[in-house]
Amino acid sequence: MSRSVYRFATFRLDVAARELHSGGKLLTVSPKVFDGLVWLIEHRERAVGRDELIAAIWGRVDVTDAQLGQLIRKLRRVVGDAGEGQSMVRTVPRFGYRWVAETRLADAGDAVVESPPPGRTPRRIAAAVAAAVLALAVVLGAWLWHARPALDAKDAVAVLPVAVEPEADPESAWLRLGLMDQIAERLREAGLRVVPSGNIAATARNDGTPLLGEQRVGAATGAGRFVVATTRRVAAGWVSRIEWRDADRVLREVEANGDSAVAATRQAGNRLLLALGRPAGTDVEQGDAPNEQWLQRIDAAVLDTDFTTARSLLDEAPADLRGTPAWLLRRADVDLATERMEAARAGYLELLGRLPAIDATTHARALIGLSGPVAQAGDLAAAQRSLGEAIGLLRGMNAPQLLGEAFYGRGLFRMVQGDLDDAEADFSQARIALELAGDSLQLARLQGQQATLLALRNRHAESLAMWNAAADRFERFGDAEKFVDALGNCATEQLYLLQPQGALATVRRAEPWLARLDHPLSEALFGFTFARVLALNGRTREAREKFQSLLGSAASAEIVGMPAAVQVELAQLDFEQGDAASAARRAEAAMRALADPALASTLYARIRNSGWLVLSRSLRATAAAKTETAPGRLDAPSNDAGIGAIYRNLVEAETRWPVDPAAATRAYEASLAAAKGAGAPADVAEVVVSWGMALIRAGQASKATTVVGQVADWAGEDFACAVLQARLYLALRQPEAFARAYAAAQRLAGERPLPGDLLAASTQLR
Repeated sequence: MSRSVYRFATFRLDVAARELHSGGKLLTVSPKVFDGLVWLIEHRERAVGRDELIAAIWGRVDVTDAQLGQLIRKLRRVVGDAGEGQSMVRTVPRFGYRWVAETRLADAGDAVVESPPPGRTPRRIAAAVAAAVLALAVVLGAWLWHARPALDAKDAVAVLPVAVEPEADPESAWLRLGLMDQIAERLREAGLRVVPSGNIAATARNDGTPLLGEQRVGAATGAGRFVVATTRRVAAGWVSRIEWRDADRVLREVEANGDSAVAATRQAGNRLLLALGRPAGTDVEQGDAPNEQWLQRIDAAVLDTDFTTARSLLDEAPADLRGTPAWLLRRADVDLATERMEAARAGYLELLGRLPAIDATTHARALIGLSGPVAQAGDLAAAQRSLGEAIGLLRGMNAPQLLGEAFYGRGLFRMVQGDLDDAEADFSQARIALELAGDSLQLARLQGQQATLLALRNRHAESLAMWNAAADRFERFGDAEKFVDALGNCATEQLYLLQPQGALATVRRAEPWLARLDHPLSEALFGFTFARVLALNGRTREAREKFQSLLGSAASAEIVGMPAAVQVELAQLDFEQGDAASAARRAEAAMRALADPALASTLYARIRNSGWLVLSRSLRATAAAKTETAPGRLDAPSNDAGIGAIYRNLVEAETRWPVDPAAATRAYEASLAAAKGAGAPADVAEVVVSWGMALIRAGQASKATTVVGQVADWAGEDFACAVLQARLYLALRQPEAFARAYAAAQRLAGERPLPGDLLAASTQLR
């Protein structure tokens, strides 16, 4: 079998040997940087999404964008790629990265041959979606025996970190989360819907406090019932008290004594279950054994993301605990969390090698864990099979959190491979499972993925609703980076939906959180969205200042395509303010930059087509355009399915209208049909405003009513639609209707100038 050896610049990358040479010298490269380099090179025919790269490198999805950004910066330093030049790794705005260096594939002996980029994975047939829907019905049918059908978050129980007295007790640090998790698991086994302990621990970390109150936890998780526990050392051992609360009322209270905090809390937990009419265990159980307590210590350290302590506890475990399935599973989980992928893979395989001796839950957890290292090694198909096997095991069990994780992971890998229909089906099933589990934090991450899929399908209203829900959840958990990113996506969707004022309120909501960000690229991307929102609300000076600051930003320079996108927006501002010559210069420079093959992705389709439209309009408005026959100096963007058809036909219509109105009308009709079929309200309005104005100027006001009426519902929020409506009423000689429309346009204008004919007509009406 041949080995993959890649050549680029002065570098030689041997994938199998995990070696990177430069000029014949072996370089020292960290495992994660090497993995990221291989993944980008092996998928260089396309842009690689951030989630895909995280899954491929870390084998899990709970890695922050800041961590990924740090890794990319290290990767660039290794290959000598300056952030400003991006000659090897380009940043793709709001998506991920792409390898752009000229790269050749050689054999292990360095006989160089050209390497065609690998092909895309074909999308599954639509029948798979129907099968997934059927599978969902089966899953729900099985759960009806184990879980209540109502998914009201207030039905969930949140167990708060346990207060340990005295706080200076040597064991207080682990007992705080360890006992919390013990109580939560006990309640879960008794059939109650309990918020995952990881959600509580994450909230505590974001708040920087070891203990949390009901109000804070309720705000984060949506839970309506709470368990508040205290354990304290006394002369005769330990005393644990547990309160069952609903809002600020104590509904039940129990207390128990024990030789240890664990034993006392376990006894108190049993008494609470009896008080609630739930099945409880005995006061002394296997859970009080030293090995069980040792495992609890490990679990508490993992909840606190203290993996150093967790690994020490694993290494120092009693001899009779080491090598057991419970110990093996925790060791593999810690290896996975600390990015020791080969060790994690070996651990999960060792565990699976003990079948059928291990229980079904351990079997499923091992399969879910194994999918990460397998995906990181590049075998996404095997990772999906591992998760599919876990799903099969979990369907008949009362383990919704694990089932939700399995569906989420498989959906993510399917989305990475382009199987959008199958990914959507998996995400839908994951959502049901995670709601049953009360896992609000993972639900927020899931909602972001679902919103992205909806936006890709031009279902912008649904995408906005999903992003809003995700933003609310991230806000409750105090996750600044993901909250700001979600709000940026919300504002973008609102602009597509012609809701500029709503978008302004959205970005204002993010402002207090910006100081908590420590990720320049995220700040630059949000700044671009903020500037667009300001521009579309008539805050022209402020918008221009933000765009100009982005042009001079080092972070913006690291994002491939950002300077061109900013120039397109500035060209639009110039054109609206009557400076067609400047608009043409900016737009032409932007279009030349956007012609870079690295930006061929459909992610840049709107930027390309917006740039081409403003270039075409500004050229026609300048004296130079009078001698040109083409609508612009550059060819129309190609291969932009859906969106491209809208703008190609629109530019053709605007160009032909003065000389061939019939041909222009056909082009307008085609453009509008494409906008309604594959565009957003903003695209529909772009076509209607252009066509309606052409008809009004041609003296065809009656015919214009049919066209203009299609944006009447948006005239109350969108400036261009309001201006169009005012011009129509003026042409139809309807003074009262004109006055109302003019008032709306005046209200929405901001710093944008109102057309002279409308100003004159308004003066005459006074």
